[in-house]
Amino acid sequence: MRVALVGARGHGARHVENLLRLGHDGLATFVGVVDVADVDVPVPSYPDLPSLAAELHPEIVVISSPPSTHRDLVLSAFALGCDVLVEKPAVLSVADFDEITSVAAERGLVCQVGFQAQGTGSYRRLCSLIGSGALGDISGIGAAGRWVRSDSYYERAAWAGRQGEDGTLVNPFAHALQNALLLADVEERTDIGVELELFRCRETITADDTACVRVTADGAPPVVVATTLCASTSLPPVVLVHGSLGQAVWWYDDDRLTVNDHKMAVAPPVDLLENLIRHRQTGEPLVAPLAAARAFTSVVEECGKADVPLVPARRVTDRVVLDGIDEVVVRAAEKIATFTELGCGFGR
Repeated sequence: MRVALVGARGHGARHVENLLRLGHDGLATFVGVVDVADVDVPVPSYPDLPSLAAELHPEIVVISSPPSTHRDLVLSAFALGCDVLVEKPAVLSVADFDEITSVAAERGLVCQVGFQAQGTGSYRRLCSLIGSGALGDISGIGAAGRWVRSDSYYERAAWAGRQGEDGTLVNPFAHALQNALLLADVEERTDIGVELELFRCRETITADDTACVRVTADGAPPVVVATTLCASTSLPPVVLVHGSLGQAVWWYDDDRLTVNDHKMAVAPPVDLLENLIRHRQTGEPLVAPLAAARAFTSVVEECGKADVPLVPARRVTDRVVLDGIDEVVVRAAEKIATFTELGCGFGR
């Protein structure tokens, strides 16, 4: 199938590599890119999607542009009759989510979201364990993200650190939030409760760099996701599934899963673009359909409206460290508790 890419820099460079791989394997034809800057790619480059489509006629559009541009670009691709793979967050409001969902249904098109962890073998194995009852009754889903990010992280793009478009739950640890919502089986629900605690340790940003959210819904285990970009040491993000018969620990970036400290064998990962192509060719179910990002989008919208107070932190050369946060985010995931409930001084 003929595939075009919008946004070839930053994370978009990974899509360029993947499209070249799929082209070499004969699974896709990489026809061109849309970017506002000059990019070094072996395909034609265009300033906008309509001009590319008029000459190259793509069937799928991959969107890896700033989050605030996603809605208009997805709708533009749909108007051209193209299916879409859009990076997370797909959209920034539930209204935009509903609009895109409606237009896709009207036109018989599909939108896949770039939650690549949903294609890992460890995710599929964990879902199977939960569904089979191997972990017993699930009492909660926790996730912890601890990364170190320097000043340059917030200089990478104009929207970096901007509330509504960035923030730990919206972007860097979006996978942790989405994965936890999926495992709690609340990803498509409209009746979730959202408790947010957002903080920033930098005066130069408006989005959070440290956050905790608890998501609840009737009949579902509670979800707590605690994250920071002000850790003393970066560690892989982790999802904890608390069951009456044991605990599953999932490092989604590493595609690694343990249950009661035993390492689980997992199948190879599924590439989201390959899956989208096979969906069109054979009817294979989508791995990360937009429908499964409704609850995530609800949290994203709340993050864009919440207070994000500034809390004191310690500067270490080109980064800031919130002392004690490394342990706190893990305790939140373990206890299914908020920062305030854990007695953190910066909690409300």
